[in-house]
Amino acid sequence: MKTKINLSLPSLAMTQPKMLAIGLDMVSIIKTRIYKGLDANEKPFLAYSTKPLYVPKDGELARRLAPKGGVRVEGGMFFEGGYREYKNKSRRRSNAIEGQTAEVDLTLSGMMMQNFTVLSSTDQSFIIGLLPPVRQYGYNVNRRRSFIGLSPKEVDQLIEIVKINLMETT
Repeated sequence: MKTKINLSLPSLAMTQPKMLAIGLDMVSIIKTRIYKGLDANEKPFLAYSTKPLYVPKDGELARRLAPKGGVRVEGGMFFEGGYREYKNKSRRRSNAIEGQTAEVDLTLSGMMMQNFTVLSSTDQSFIIGLLPPVRQYGYNVNRRRSFIGLSPKEVDQLIEIVKINLMETT
């Protein structure tokens, strides 16, 4: 899964460390948007499923976040309200907490966002993406809830950041 974004930047003597810094700024912009519950087009993420959900205690989902608050059943836990209920109860969220992220923020255990970073950079370009522990899972999430990429407004924001950070140092 690749997306190419061309930035119209002023002529700068670019180096690998400068490109890495731009990549990290881009990752920061994307993460900030994700925590607001918005996709790469700045539209709200699809709501989490309310289809009843069984979470086996030895399953992949339970390994990422131990289920709490559901109905105990043999070998796991049942959530009548689906993944939405599982996530809210297991994270012990309260939408009344000031500064808390959006309900759909693509964060369960924190692993996906911790492993979303600059994968490589040269003096010409950089690649952002997910590291191996969550790569396949994260790219599957991105197919359903597009989060990797920049909206036109975010491209402008990144260009302004580059101008401020890099033009002053050249």
